[in-house]
Amino acid sequence: MEPITLDPNYIEESFGILTDDDVYLDCLLVRPKNSTDQQLKALRVWVPRHPLAKSTLLTCARQEVNAMGVDGNIAHLVFDLRGTGESEGSPRDRNFEMDIAGIKAWASERFGNINVGFLGIPDSKVGRVNLNPIRSGVVMENYYYPPQIVEGEPTHSPIIYLSTFSLFSQVDDALCIALSRAGYPVYGLDPLRYLLHAAARDRLTPPLIWSDWRIFLRSIGEPAFIVAQPVSAGLGVLLAANIDMVRGLIAIGRAQMAFKPWHIFSQDNPYVFMLARHVYNIAPRPSLFVVTERPHRPEDGEELSILYQTALEPRKLVRVPQVDPATLLKMMVWMENPT
Repeated sequence: MEPITLDPNYIEESFGILTDDDVYLDCLLVRPKNSTDQQLKALRVWVPRHPLAKSTLLTCARQEVNAMGVDGNIAHLVFDLRGTGESEGSPRDRNFEMDIAGIKAWASERFGNINVGFLGIPDSKVGRVNLNPIRSGVVMENYYYPPQIVEGEPTHSPIIYLSTFSLFSQVDDALCIALSRAGYPVYGLDPLRYLLHAAARDRLTPPLIWSDWRIFLRSIGEPAFIVAQPVSAGLGVLLAANIDMVRGLIAIGRAQMAFKPWHIFSQDNPYVFMLARHVYNIAPRPSLFVVTERPHRPEDGEELSILYQTALEPRKLVRVPQVDPATLLKMMVWMENPT
């Protein structure tokens, strides 16, 4: 495995941001060592999941900035939501929109016309935050959506829902809620948060990834389906093909590029991450490959078609305008009774 450099390419600034309703937010800016404010092109803001504090995200920010080098042009910000960690506010005050607005105003004042992106959502109306320890220094954050049980209706296996890397959004939250209301226990994850923690000491190999996810699946207690959004679809294929506790896979959109980040995945032998070498191992469990029209790149459809051709039965390739709750629930009907 390739060691991570001990001489970081970043510096850190600790400070506070005052919101319009006079709540002090404790913040830490992780920025490339040699870049000035004027040279920064983008700010990525890691949003904690209430009630977790920013400490769970420091590793993510440091890993990402360190990988860009001392002259990188992207900085990362971690902060405590109001009422958590070192920030002010009452634990009952969940007006997190004011926190987001305060950070936007601060970024505009300090950096001017900079691209600001918020990675994640602060809370869910239904999902409950879990922080699962995997091994030393490695955790998996997830939202757990308990199933809505209807008397007389059959129970369903759990679903592990993987959002696009770093982009667990309100859309993902809505999909997880729809699945839980249909009776599925759902664990919603942004897998990038896990990956950056897992690669903090050594870059990842497939056996290490499988070991981590077996631990997580054992904590769930029963086999689970995986639903993986674009980019995460590649991780979903790797997991489903090599972990028996995965009951089946829905892979949506682009897949192979999941393993592109060199600071996360070991590149000693890149062929070990080639999905065509793994996908046929999913059988006899079902695999469903989904090409969407919005957003869509022609190469995504070609890639999924190749994976579909390499996979063994039961398998299915579908094209849909978008993956909305109704469409996803229809897919789950097939996953449970593939024909």
